Amino acid sequence: MRVIRDVSGIRARKESVVTIGSFDGIHLGHRKILKEVVLLARGLSATGVVVTFDPHPIAILHPKEAPCLLTTASEKVRLIRDVGVGKAVIVQFTPKLAKRSAEWFVRDLLIERLNMRRLVIGYDFRFGVGREGDAPYLERLGERLGFGVDIVPPVNYLKHPVSSTRVRTALVRGDVGAAASMLGRPYRFSGRVVRGEGRGRMLDFPTANLEIDDSAKLMPANGVYAVRVDIGGKQAQGALYVGNKPTFGCKARVVEVHIMDVKRALYGRNVGVAFVRRIRDDAAFPGPEALRDAIRGDVAKARRLLST
Repeated sequence: MRVIRDVSGIRARKESVVTIGSFDGIHLGHRKILKEVVLLARGLSATGVVVTFDPHPIAILHPKEAPCLLTTASEKVRLIRDVGVGKAVIVQFTPKLAKRSAEWFVRDLLIERLNMRRLVIGYDFRFGVGREGDAPYLERLGERLGFGVDIVPPVNYLKHPVSSTRVRTALVRGDVGAAASMLGRPYRFSGRVVRGEGRGRMLDFPTANLEIDDSAKLMPANGVYAVRVDIGGKQAQGALYVGNKPTFGCKARVVEVHIMDVKRALYGRNVGVAFVRRIRDDAAFPGPEALRDAIRGDVAKARRLLST
C-alpha cells in the first residue's frame, strides 16, 4: 500500500474509489467501509484510496475535548493495508483546513488530485465547515460534479452501532472483551521496556516496565489484565498491571507486565501487548506479603484464561 503525506503534488491519472474519515480504531464499522472500497475499486479497475487525518480533527477544533487515540498513525496505516486498500492519503488537519467547505475539499483533493469516481462513506459521516458534508449533501454534490456516492450501513454490537466512542467507553471501563468484539481483534499497544524500581522482582514476580510509544494512546482502566505479549515476533503470556501502585502510595500511573516463562532481561526492547481479559480492579493491600499473594493469584488466573 502506498502512503502519501504530502498531497500538494498528487495528480492521479487512474480513477479512484475513495473513503474519507478519521478512522480511529479501524473497528468493525470502519472495516465494512474499507472492504466496500476494495470491492468497488476492483470492479471498476480503479485505485482504492483512504483519506484520513493527522492529528485527529477534534484535537484542532476542540483541543480540551480531544479523545485519546485508539490507534497511532502507524497502527492505522497497517490496519488499512491489511484490509487490502491500495493507497492511504494522510492529510495534516490544520485550523485553515477546518474552515474549508465540504465542496472545496471534494473538488480540490478528491476529484482534482485523486481523480475520484466513487465516494464511499459511513451512514453517519459528516465533514467540512459546520459539518455540512453529510450523506444527502454529498449525493447532491455527486450528481452535480459527476461522482457516485455509496453509503455503508452500520455494524451493530449489542443492538447499537459500533463506533470509536463506544470502543473508548468500553476501555475506560476496563471492558477489553467488549472493545475486542467491536474492534474485531484485541486492543493493543506497544512500548519500550525501561528500568523501574525493582519491586516486582522483590515480590518474586519480576515485571517489564513499559514506556508507551505514543502518550496519546488510550490505556484501559486501572487494574490487572490477562494479556498476550509479542517480543520480536515471539508470543508469550502475561499479566499486566495499570495503575498508581496504591499499596506503595505512588502518584504516577505505571504500566508493567509480568511475562510468564521469560527469564531474560528485556531493557530497551520494544514489546507489543494485546488485552484479553480484565482480572480485577486496582487495589491497595496491607503490605508486600498480601500484595504478593494477590499477584500470585492474578498470574495463575491469567495463565488459565490464556490457555483456554
